[in-house]
Amino acid sequence: MQRRVIHARGEGWEGVEPEGYRPGAAVGIARHTIVGGWKPEPGSPGPQLELRFFELDPGAASRLERHEHEHYVIVGRGVGHAVVGERVEEVAAGDVIYVAPLELHQFINRGEERFGFYCIVTAARDGAQIPEKEEIERLLASPVAPFIRPDAVPPPLRRGT
Repeated sequence: MQRRVIHARGEGWEGVEPEGYRPGAAVGIARHTIVGGWKPEPGSPGPQLELRFFELDPGAASRLERHEHEHYVIVGRGVGHAVVGERVEEVAAGDVIYVAPLELHQFINRGEERFGFYCIVTAARDGAQIPEKEEIERLLASPVAPFIRPDAVPPPLRRGT
C-alpha cells in the first residue's frame, strides 16, 4: 500500500532507497521513486501517477530520449540545462518544464553542486525511445548542439525506465 506521507530525510525520503538511473549503469544519476511506480496498464492497483526525484552529479546528464507520455518536471535544487525539442533553457530551483509526448528531452547539470528535479508521469506508460541517428545529426546541426550529450546514459533495458 502506498504511504500517504513520505517524510524528507537528509538527502532523500524516509523509506525510499535511491536507485541508479538504469540498473548496472554508473552515470552519476540517482533516481528516487517517491510515490507510485511503473504499471503495466492503467487499471492496475495503486497510484495512477508516479513522482520521482532525479539527482545529477556535476557534469552528468540524463538520457536523450522521448516517450509517448508527457512529463511535468520541477527543478528542486541546483542549476542545469533543459533540452526540449530543439530548444535549450537554463533552469534553476522552482522552474517548471513541460515535455510533450514524443518530444526529445535531456537534462544536464551545469553547476558545481548536485542538480535535482522532480518528474511527474503517468504510472502506466511506455518506455524510453532513443533518437535515431538522423535525429541526432539534426540536433548536432541546431542551437542545442553545444549542450546535448547523446551518449550520456546507455539505452534502456526495460519498459518504464
